[in-house]
Amino acid sequence: MSKFSIDLGVIGLGYVGLPLVVESTNSGLSVFGFDNNSEKINDLNNGNSPIEDISDNELKESLSNGLLLSDSPEQLKDCEHIVISVPTPLTDYQPDLSYVKEAAKSIGENISKEQIVILESTTYPGTTIEVLIPEIEEVSGLKAGKDFYVGYSPERIDPGNEVWGFKNTPKVISGIDETSTEKIKEFYEKIIDEVVVVSGTREAEMVKLLENTYRHVNIAFINELAVLCNMLEIDIWEVIDAAKTKPFGFESFRPGPGVGGHCIPIDPNYLSFKTRQIGKPVRFVELAQEINNTMPTYIVGRVLEMMNKLGKPMNNSSILLFGVAYKKDISDTRESPALHIIENLQSQGVNIGFYDPFVDELDTSVPINKEKDLSKISKYDLILFHTPHSQFEEINFEEIEVPIFDATGVEYLKNSERI
Repeated sequence: MSKFSIDLGVIGLGYVGLPLVVESTNSGLSVFGFDNNSEKINDLNNGNSPIEDISDNELKESLSNGLLLSDSPEQLKDCEHIVISVPTPLTDYQPDLSYVKEAAKSIGENISKEQIVILESTTYPGTTIEVLIPEIEEVSGLKAGKDFYVGYSPERIDPGNEVWGFKNTPKVISGIDETSTEKIKEFYEKIIDEVVVVSGTREAEMVKLLENTYRHVNIAFINELAVLCNMLEIDIWEVIDAAKTKPFGFESFRPGPGVGGHCIPIDPNYLSFKTRQIGKPVRFVELAQEINNTMPTYIVGRVLEMMNKLGKPMNNSSILLFGVAYKKDISDTRESPALHIIENLQSQGVNIGFYDPFVDELDTSVPINKEKDLSKISKYDLILFHTPHSQFEEINFEEIEVPIFDATGVEYLKNSERI
């Protein structure tokens, strides 16, 4: 019988941590969630979910089933397992592990012997052993592998994905030793359908970077081809559609306005940071980063070309962005290419509006107007189609007389200029 009164404690209740606490509660575990953002904790305890993957009703049901949420970390000492799911952003283009260190400090101040600590935050290989463990040991005076157990498991949350969710997506896990690995495996098997064990925390940390860098590089490749095909007057979409009929040796990627979210724009920098430490820069990955970073500027250039064809100057013109989230059917605008596009257009004197059923407001240097419906769409000189939300498929774009530039290549925009 366990000496702990709570099965799981989760530090960080964002896009990764919140689904973890809700799904774990639904699986019958007793769960404690900690986040030092008091306002967020208050909203969550009132049943208000800030993410699409967890509805308000799902959150309320978990709360009624005993989910405990607090902005105070003291109850971590009662948790058998502690999962860290805090942000790992870039600061001045360098990995920022301050949130991981803060979480480690909170654990160290409240740790009990025999607890199992698991880092899920995306980071560079070596973080678990080189950063997390020393921080906990220094504060607590306990020894990892002897007094408590440690491992790493990369998160695989794909916001808005209705097929692959928290429970049915295979979970990669690792531990710093055999006992840690076995205990972590036993834990995740209670809430995840399939658990995949790798030999060490460095391998598990690298798994996450491989997954997202793979997408990053292939997106950059198809984006560069899209630019070249436009210069050569070749229809990139026809080329992609034909190529993907090959049943082997080819996976289809689609060009777009750039990459967004917390993972793909960020993770390659973690890989680059680590490889530069050993004197071996990942040139291929850094080139991909350069290409994807230029796509918002390329889109603005194409919009300028289209405006010139229409005989309209950019200065004092009005452009409406259809969708500003970084991907379809979610409200997340973190690192969205739309933000860079808006900034660029505003610097050229363009008046910007946006229409997005998922996003209420945007944090931009110059305030922009959100259109709540399409009744005033005729006042715009051009529509820039940025995020292909499913709801947009219900709109009859053939009835819209405003010219459209499509940065996504959706099939239902028949008469638009395409990337």
